Amino acid sequence: MLISSRQNERVKAVRALKDRRERDATGTFFVEGVEVLRAALRTGAVIEQVVLAPGRLDAEEARLAETLAEMRLPTLEVTPEVFDSLAFREEAQSLGAVVRQRWETLASVTESRRCWLALHDIQHPGNLGTLIRTCDAIGGDGVILSGRSTDPYHPVAVRGSLGAVFTQRIVRATQAELAGWLRRSGCRVIGTSPAGERDYREADYASKPVVIVSGNERAGISPEQTALCDEVVRIPMAGYVDSLNLSVATALVLYEVLRQREGRRQGPATKG
Repeated sequence: MLISSRQNERVKAVRALKDRRERDATGTFFVEGVEVLRAALRTGAVIEQVVLAPGRLDAEEARLAETLAEMRLPTLEVTPEVFDSLAFREEAQSLGAVVRQRWETLASVTESRRCWLALHDIQHPGNLGTLIRTCDAIGGDGVILSGRSTDPYHPVAVRGSLGAVFTQRIVRATQAELAGWLRRSGCRVIGTSPAGERDYREADYASKPVVIVSGNERAGISPEQTALCDEVVRIPMAGYVDSLNLSVATALVLYEVLRQREGRRQGPATKG
C-alpha cells in the first residue's frame, strides 16, 4: 500500500530518527542513497526496514530495490513527497532504509592491523563522517569515540562517510577505558596539535600499529590526552593561519601513516 500521509505512524517513526535521542533509544538510523545502501549490504549490516518512493526510482535505485525485495525485508512504500519529508539530503532520493547501529567496546578490540583514530569531544558530524571515510581510505582499523562526541549515525556523518560507517569499526569508550586499553595495546600513540614538538612527517608510523589521537575542533587535544601519547606532532604552517580544519589536519597524518607503511611493505627500490 502506497502511503501518502506524512502523519502515518510508520512514517513518523522513521522521521523521528533525525533526532539523536530516538536513534539512541532504538539503536537504529536512517540511510538514503544507493552508495550507502550498497555498503550496508556488502558489510552485512542489519536492515530493519526498506523505505522507497516507487514512482520516482531511477534505474540504479530500481535495480537495488529489486535486490532488497529479494531479501523479503519489511518495506514502506511512500509517495515522493513523503519520502522527501524523511530525507536529510537536499537532492532528491527515492530509496532508503532503517539500519541497526553497530557499536563495539574496547574489550572486543584484541588486535590492531594498521591504525586506529581516537577522537575526543568531536563536535561536527560532517567532520566525523569525513574522518571515518578517510580512516577507511588508508586501510585503518576504525574510530574510537570518547567524551561528548557527536553521533557517527547522524545523517550528515553517514553521508560524509560515503558508506565507511559500515566498513569501519566504531568504538565507544570513556577516557579511562581508552587509557587502560592504550597501555595494553602495544600500539604507538601519536597526538596531533599545533603545539606539537615534531613535524608529523618525521614520526614513526610503520614499526608497529599506531593510534592517532585528535581532540575537538575548538580546543584540540587536552592535557589528559597528551599524557596518553608517546609523542605529539604538528603540521608545519607557512602562511598567516596557524592551524587547519580538524578533518584536513588528521587526514594529512593518516596519509602519512599509509605512505610509511606502504613503503615499508614494498621495500627499497631495486637499482637497475
